[in-house]
Amino acid sequence: MKDSQFKNLEHKFKDFKIIANGQQLDDGYKPDVVLNKGSEYVILESEHGSSRKHFLGGLMKAAKYLSGSRTGILVFVIKIKENTNESQISDHLAQYLHWIKSLTNLKEVYVISDANYCPSKIPLEICEKEFLKASMKVP
Repeated sequence: MKDSQFKNLEHKFKDFKIIANGQQLDDGYKPDVVLNKGSEYVILESEHGSSRKHFLGGLMKAAKYLSGSRTGILVFVIKIKENTNESQISDHLAQYLHWIKSLTNLKEVYVISDANYCPSKIPLEICEKEFLKASMKVP
Protein backbone atom coordinates (compact mmCIF):
# COMPACT_ATOMS: atom_id res chain seq x y z
CA MET A 1 0.00 0.00 0.00
CA LYS A 2 1.35 3.39 -0.97
CA ASP A 3 1.85 6.11 1.62
CA SER A 4 -0.86 8.31 0.11
CA GLN A 5 -3.34 5.41 0.16
CA PHE A 6 -2.54 4.68 3.80
CA LYS A 7 -3.01 8.29 4.83
CA ASN A 8 -6.44 8.41 3.17
CA LEU A 9 -7.88 5.30 4.84
CA GLU A 10 -10.61 5.64 7.45
CA HIS A 11 -8.57 4.61 10.47
CA LYS A 12 -10.70 3.90 13.54
CA PHE A 13 -10.16 3.88 17.28
CA LYS A 14 -13.15 4.31 19.58
CA ASP A 15 -14.65 7.76 18.90
CA PHE A 16 -11.33 9.43 18.10
CA LYS A 17 -11.03 11.76 15.09
CA ILE A 18 -8.26 11.90 12.52
CA ILE A 19 -6.41 15.18 13.07
CA ALA A 20 -3.36 14.72 10.82
CA ASN A 21 -2.44 12.86 7.64
CA GLY A 22 1.25 13.57 7.31
CA GLN A 23 1.11 17.13 8.60
CA GLN A 24 3.64 18.40 11.10
CA LEU A 25 2.54 17.78 14.69
CA ASP A 26 5.62 19.12 16.36
CA ASP A 27 8.95 20.56 15.25
CA GLY A 28 10.35 17.97 12.81
CA TYR A 29 7.63 15.40 13.52
CA LYS A 30 5.23 14.36 10.74
CA PRO A 31 3.63 11.01 11.53
CA ASP A 32 1.59 9.36 8.78
CA VAL A 33 -1.76 9.47 10.61
CA VAL A 34 -2.83 10.76 14.02
CA LEU A 35 -6.15 10.17 15.75
CA ASN A 36 -7.08 12.24 18.78
CA LYS A 37 -9.59 12.73 21.54
CA GLY A 38 -8.71 15.29 24.18
CA SER A 39 -5.20 14.59 25.42
CA GLU A 40 -5.16 11.01 24.06
CA TYR A 41 -3.56 10.10 20.73
CA VAL A 42 -3.15 7.16 18.40
CA ILE A 43 -0.16 7.56 16.10
CA LEU A 44 0.10 5.37 13.01
CA GLU A 45 3.23 4.92 10.97
CA SER A 46 3.29 3.00 7.68
CA GLU A 47 6.72 1.48 7.05
CA HIS A 48 7.68 -0.34 3.86
CA GLY A 49 11.41 -0.49 4.42
CA SER A 50 13.41 -2.88 6.53
CA SER A 51 15.76 -0.40 8.23
CA ARG A 52 15.56 -0.88 11.99
CA LYS A 53 16.64 2.77 12.34
CA HIS A 54 13.34 3.93 10.81
CA PHE A 55 11.33 1.95 13.33
CA LEU A 56 13.47 3.14 16.22
CA GLY A 57 13.21 6.75 15.02
CA GLY A 58 9.42 6.45 14.80
CA LEU A 59 9.31 5.06 18.33
CA MET A 60 11.50 7.82 19.75
CA LYS A 61 9.61 10.63 18.03
CA ALA A 62 6.24 9.28 19.19
CA ALA A 63 7.60 8.82 22.73
CA LYS A 64 8.84 12.41 22.80
CA TYR A 65 5.56 13.78 21.44
CA LEU A 66 3.53 11.76 23.96
CA SER A 67 4.83 13.54 27.03
CA GLY A 68 3.50 16.17 29.38
CA SER A 69 -0.29 16.02 29.24
CA ARG A 70 -0.40 13.92 26.03
CA THR A 71 -0.81 10.14 26.25
CA GLY A 72 -1.33 7.48 23.64
CA ILE A 73 -0.32 4.50 21.60
CA LEU A 74 1.79 3.92 18.50
CA VAL A 75 0.95 1.51 15.68
CA PHE A 76 3.47 0.47 13.03
CA VAL A 77 1.79 -0.89 9.91
CA ILE A 78 4.54 -2.72 8.05
CA LYS A 79 5.19 -4.43 4.76
CA ILE A 80 6.35 -7.97 5.46
CA LYS A 81 9.68 -8.85 3.88
CA GLU A 82 12.16 -11.68 4.25
CA ASN A 83 14.00 -9.84 7.03
CA THR A 84 11.09 -7.79 8.40
CA ASN A 85 8.06 -9.22 10.14
CA GLU A 86 5.92 -8.30 13.13
CA SER A 87 7.86 -10.37 15.63
CA GLN A 88 11.30 -9.16 14.49
CA ILE A 89 10.29 -5.50 14.73
CA SER A 90 8.50 -6.01 18.04
CA ASP A 91 11.56 -7.74 19.52
CA HIS A 92 13.84 -4.99 18.20
CA LEU A 93 11.77 -2.20 19.74
CA ALA A 94 11.16 -3.89 23.11
CA GLN A 95 14.46 -2.96 24.75
CA TYR A 96 14.17 0.67 23.64
CA LEU A 97 10.56 0.98 24.78
CA HIS A 98 11.52 -0.43 28.17
CA TRP A 99 14.46 2.00 28.35
CA ILE A 100 12.34 5.13 27.70
CA LYS A 101 9.18 4.01 29.57
CA SER A 102 9.74 6.37 32.51
CA LEU A 103 10.25 9.36 30.18
CA THR A 104 7.07 9.11 28.13
CA ASN A 105 3.31 8.67 28.22
CA LEU A 106 3.50 6.23 25.30
CA LYS A 107 1.43 3.42 26.77
CA GLU A 108 1.56 0.72 24.08
CA VAL A 109 3.20 -0.03 20.75
CA TYR A 110 1.76 -2.45 18.20
CA VAL A 111 3.21 -3.88 15.00
CA ILE A 112 0.88 -5.26 12.31
CA SER A 113 1.37 -6.17 8.66
CA ASP A 114 -0.40 -4.01 6.10
CA ALA A 115 -2.19 -7.10 4.75
CA ASN A 116 -3.58 -7.91 8.21
CA TYR A 117 -4.40 -4.30 9.07
CA CYS A 118 -6.37 -3.67 5.92
CA PRO A 119 -7.58 -7.06 4.67
CA SER A 120 -10.50 -5.77 2.58
CA LYS A 121 -9.75 -2.11 1.81
CA ILE A 122 -11.15 -1.20 5.23
CA PRO A 123 -8.70 -1.06 8.12
CA LEU A 124 -9.34 -3.00 11.30
CA GLU A 125 -10.46 -0.96 14.27
CA ILE A 126 -7.39 -0.34 16.41
CA CYS A 127 -7.25 -2.35 19.66
CA GLU A 128 -10.44 -4.26 18.90
CA LYS A 129 -10.51 -8.08 18.94
CA GLU A 130 -9.45 -8.70 15.31
CA PHE A 131 -6.71 -6.07 15.49
CA LEU A 132 -5.29 -7.52 18.70
CA LYS A 133 -5.38 -11.02 17.19
CA ALA A 134 -3.55 -9.89 14.02
CA SER A 135 -0.96 -7.59 15.61
CA MET A 136 2.00 -7.97 17.95
CA LYS A 137 2.21 -5.81 21.03
CA VAL A 138 5.76 -4.74 21.84
CA PRO A 139 6.47 -6.32 25.25
